[in-house]
Amino acid sequence: MILRAIATVVFVLLAQSSPAASAPTKVTIHIPSKSLSIMPYYFGKDKGFFAAEQIEPQLVMMAPPVAIAALVAGELDFSSTTGAATSAIMRGLPIRRVFYVQQDPVHALLAQPEIKSIEELIGKTVGVTALTDAVGMSTNVILRAHGIEAGKVTLLAMQVTDNAIKSLTSRRIAATLLAPPYVEELQAKGYVKLAEARTYAPLSFIGLVTAIDTMKKSPQKVYGMIAALHRTMTYIVNPANRNEVVQYVSTYHKIDLPMAEKAFTAQMLGYSKDGTKPRAAVEKEIEIYRETLKIAKTFTPDDLEDMSLLRKVQSR
Repeated sequence: MILRAIATVVFVLLAQSSPAASAPTKVTIHIPSKSLSIMPYYFGKDKGFFAAEQIEPQLVMMAPPVAIAALVAGELDFSSTTGAATSAIMRGLPIRRVFYVQQDPVHALLAQPEIKSIEELIGKTVGVTALTDAVGMSTNVILRAHGIEAGKVTLLAMQVTDNAIKSLTSRRIAATLLAPPYVEELQAKGYVKLAEARTYAPLSFIGLVTAIDTMKKSPQKVYGMIAALHRTMTYIVNPANRNEVVQYVSTYHKIDLPMAEKAFTAQMLGYSKDGTKPRAAVEKEIEIYRETLKIAKTFTPDDLEDMSLLRKVQSR
C-alpha cells in the first residue's frame, strides 16, 4: 500500500511537471486596431494555434507610441506595430522586430467624398494614428511625392484607428490612411481612395516586436509567440483554407461575404508567407525613416530585426 501511494504521488508530480499539463504562458500584446492586418492574432487564438504553443495572448489596444514606451518599461510583452518600433529603434531604444505578419503595406489614403485629388488636401487636416509610426510615415511620403511639404497639411495624431474612422465620418478630418476592410466599407459609402501606400513606400505596419531584454530573459516565451504566428500565417495564406478564412473575416468584422472576400483579397497582397521581409525592402524602409526623422546615423536590417528564433521555428 505504501509503495502504491508513493507511486501515485510520483505519477501526479510527473503529470503536473509535463509540458502538456503545464499552464499556458500569458502574454500581453499591443494592437493598434482590429483591421485585417491584425486579424491573424484573433484567428490564431480562436483556431487554437497559440494554445498549441502554450501561449495565452491578451490583446490590448492603445496608441503605438504609448505601447512602445510600455514595451521598453516591461509593462507589455509584445507589440504588433513594426512602424513605431522602427522610429524607437532609431532613437536608441532596445527593441527588435522578430516576425512580419505583413511584408508590404495595404493601407490606402481615404478622403471625404468631395475631395478627388491629393493636392486638394492642402490646408486641410489628415488623421494618422501617430506621427512617427508607419501610418504617419506613409502619409508623409505620399504627400511629399505630390509636392506637398510639411506644414501645408496638418497631420493629427488620432492614437488608434477607431478614432480616425470616427473623425473621418464626422468630417473632423479631410482624410486618413486605413487598412482593409475599412477601405472597402468606406468606399462603398462614397469616400474616395486617393492613393495606396505600397505605391509610395514599402513600410512595415504589422508584425511582432519585443524588447531585447525579453528575448534574453524569456526566449521560450518569444519562441512560442513566433511559432504560434507562424502556424497561423501558414494556415491563412494556404489557398485550401481561403473559404474558411473569408467566412471568419465576415464574422470578425460583421460584414457580408462579398465585402469580406474583397477586403481579404486586398489584404493578401501584404501578408508575409513565412514571417520575413525581403532585405532590400527593409533597407528602403530604413532610408525613408532616416530621411523623415532626419537621422544621420546609418542602420542596417540587422539593427531593426532579429530573425534567429523564427529560423528555429522554420527548421523544426
